[in-house]
Amino acid sequence: MLPEWILVVSSLLAWLAVLALATILSQLARRLQLLQQQVSGIAAQEHVRESLGQPVPPLALAGPASDQLILGVPPAAPAVVLALSQRCPPCAAFWGQLEALAASLAERRILLVLAVPERDVPAEATHLPRLAGDAALAALRLSSFPSLAFVDERGHLRGRGVLRSVEEVPEIVSMLLQPTVNTEGKR
Repeated sequence: MLPEWILVVSSLLAWLAVLALATILSQLARRLQLLQQQVSGIAAQEHVRESLGQPVPPLALAGPASDQLILGVPPAAPAVVLALSQRCPPCAAFWGQLEALAASLAERRILLVLAVPERDVPAEATHLPRLAGDAALAALRLSSFPSLAFVDERGHLRGRGVLRSVEEVPEIVSMLLQPTVNTEGKR
């Protein structure tokens, strides 16, 4: 018979091997999950890039004096569509600054359009043209709050992104209004 200490040592080594294998499998699963997230993020970015430059579906705007305005139908003024929600804590900073933002964009002949999932909007936003409901947000592929989409005068989507502050809006609009540069080497 084998001495008892050999059985104890071999059992201990077997358990250590099982623990090491479990740790390796756990690390491998975690790395595969991260890789899958990166691949899905890249695919989502490609999908967003594919939609840029495409026409926006016609969307009728609600609000005072906006019964004649249809977003996405040329010729129209370029529009910044600002997606906000009353249930979004980061959006709270935007509600009080909408009038100043609308005036700043109007100086550049750009219309500010509010896109909200709710039918009711705060008093600060009742004077703005708006898109209400999840269907309008989905048509512009706006799923985060606060975020924006920029629609040019031809009715094409020029840009879309999530916002951190109201101050970013004019900067983003300035970048989107810059002429595009051909980087593919074509003349």
